[in-house]
Amino acid sequence: GTSFTTLPPVLQQNLTSLGDARAVESIVQKRLEDLIIGIASPRADERLQFARALVQDAGIDPMTPQGKARLRVYLPALRQRVLAEYAENIRVLDFAKAVDPVSALAAYSTMFRERGLSSDTSLLPAFAIDQALERLQAQGTSGPGSLRRLAIVGPGLDVANKDHGYDFYPQQTIQPFALIDSVLRLGLATPDDLVVTTLDVSPRVNQHIQSARDEARAGNGYTLHLPLDDGERWNPDLMAYWRRFGGRIGRNVEPRSPPSSAGKINVRGVQVSPAAAASIVPRDLNIVFERLDGLAAAERFDLVVATNVLVYYDVFEQGLALINIAAMLRPGGVFLSNTPIPPLGPMMLSARYATIVHSDRQRDFVFAYHRQ
Repeated sequence: GTSFTTLPPVLQQNLTSLGDARAVESIVQKRLEDLIIGIASPRADERLQFARALVQDAGIDPMTPQGKARLRVYLPALRQRVLAEYAENIRVLDFAKAVDPVSALAAYSTMFRERGLSSDTSLLPAFAIDQALERLQAQGTSGPGSLRRLAIVGPGLDVANKDHGYDFYPQQTIQPFALIDSVLRLGLATPDDLVVTTLDVSPRVNQHIQSARDEARAGNGYTLHLPLDDGERWNPDLMAYWRRFGGRIGRNVEPRSPPSSAGKINVRGVQVSPAAAASIVPRDLNIVFERLDGLAAAERFDLVVATNVLVYYDVFEQGLALINIAAMLRPGGVFLSNTPIPPLGPMMLSARYATIVHSDRQRDFVFAYHRQ
């Protein structure tokens, strides 16, 4: 992050500009001290408040000298665990790629099965779904006004962007608003006849969305910040998406300015209309073990979206999730995910996958299934 310190984040993209290994380690250690100070005195910073709650749950009192000393061991240990996990993921994927593409896809689809669920999100999955919807429309799978009831499994909460550490704006959810904007832009839905249900196990995510809904009912909009690193070579289609985002659900507003330590960033601010924010209904639900029971035919979903969610489960759990999703979809309904899952029972893979290019170093795949 950049909100708790004036030092730059240490990223793969800026390592060479920070100096040699000793200089980089010095920055990391100083950032650690700044983070400990922030955790001990979070003030109104919701992210630091969350970090403080986490360390207190681990039995560490950040207000005492002994607690600060424990944090100097605890936080670097977490960092080392994360680095080791990433190294192991790369090793497994590289090995699978050397065997065959099918093995690589299987390894990718369950990569995080031993990791705790993450709520992080960004603009990139929203762009991937937008492009997939555009292709489904071109194929005739989804027609004008055909999408009335939509569901998002794991809508996400942008606590801190994992690629760049952006945290200079309030925590936000992106995908529910992005999905509404996309289906309205493509003419797949009409604003007066659209309801979006979010399905999540995280109380923090659900409460955030409910608060936005409550504010909307009081006549207040929801402000989104859309940052893009100026140094990344983005796909022109992604840049066009970034520029038009929110055109059907809100208006442009002045965004918060990033600190100089965050580097060169292009930022757009969009204020979502109260009507669009009020159309989102959060539900506490674990998609592996639960479904919304008793849905009448007219209440079943036309479209369900799950990006960067099912990758946290093994193949068996993914199969259970797919059964629950199928039970909530209307016949002909579509399920979009960037995690490949072997089709089960009533679900059929509509298209092998769509490759969505974000930049010269980032891409995604979207798989489309439909309920027979």
